[in-house]
Amino acid sequence: ELVSDVTQKPETARDERLQQKRVIVNQDKSNWEMRFRFWMMHFSVARLSAVYLAAFVGMNVIFAGFFYAINEHCCGDPDMSYGEVFAFSIQTSTTIGYGSFSPSGMIANFLVVILSYASTLMNTLFAGLLFTKFVTPAINIQFSDVMTLCNVNGVPCLSFRLGNADGHSNPLTDINVRLSYSYQIPYSDHKGVEKFFRQTEDLKLLSNRQHGLLEVWTLRHVLDESSPLFGLHFDEHPGNKIYVFTLSVDAVQDLTKSSVNVQTEYAVEDILIGHTFQNQVSFDTETRTAVSDYSKMSDTEPYPVWYPALSGTYGDRDH
Repeated sequence: ELVSDVTQKPETARDERLQQKRVIVNQDKSNWEMRFRFWMMHFSVARLSAVYLAAFVGMNVIFAGFFYAINEHCCGDPDMSYGEVFAFSIQTSTTIGYGSFSPSGMIANFLVVILSYASTLMNTLFAGLLFTKFVTPAINIQFSDVMTLCNVNGVPCLSFRLGNADGHSNPLTDINVRLSYSYQIPYSDHKGVEKFFRQTEDLKLLSNRQHGLLEVWTLRHVLDESSPLFGLHFDEHPGNKIYVFTLSVDAVQDLTKSSVNVQTEYAVEDILIGHTFQNQVSFDTETRTAVSDYSKMSDTEPYPVWYPALSGTYGDRDH
């Protein structure tokens, strides 16, 4: 039947509803070195810099204490204050070496070797992580918070939006989008226990590739007879067995010529049935400028759609 404004936008945000805590137990963990590398790679540049500064200062405070504990301290001068010894440690670890202080004695020279090695190792580790952070491609793809189901040229279409929020400052090329959905198939085992297994299928998009992404892109899946969603009502079997739609975007960052991937998920509740997206792009004829308003990314309005009645007509359909 032809209906509109069937469902409304959920009150709870999509990201909040889809958050799930997953815990892995009894697995063979990677060694401590690998786990340490994984942990450090999660740091932002600002946090990484703060950790490096704290580690650098802490290391020199400790070594300054070692130097200060030596007879005649580090440089053959028993009258040196801790502050002067700390300054010597900083000069040594940074290889500045003003020449005003020099180590004296076997213990002091041994500590200088250890401090030089430790500072070189720390600097190399920080430089490598910082370099990785800067060269790893990053993109800011913004997705609509909802999907819509409405007629386009008289045919029901499942639609969603995405856009490159950084625009010309971070251009993207060779964009490829893939949409899939996952559902649960219930069954009974040999003991009569109700169980289910999960299956994922791709949904063909009307257009899934673009050479660039300068404006907002609305993508559609047509619910014709070739679609696995054809004739389904999402509140009855098998439509109510769908638990997630997964959207995957592959692109090439033009600045680094590197491939990137971002993903997001939608629940069935995120489908606004009988709605269409409002116009998000306006064109200024005087300046010949296309303006994309990202605050309207998820704005919709009622629109007719052919949608089956909740009558169980398609209840026996198998995937």
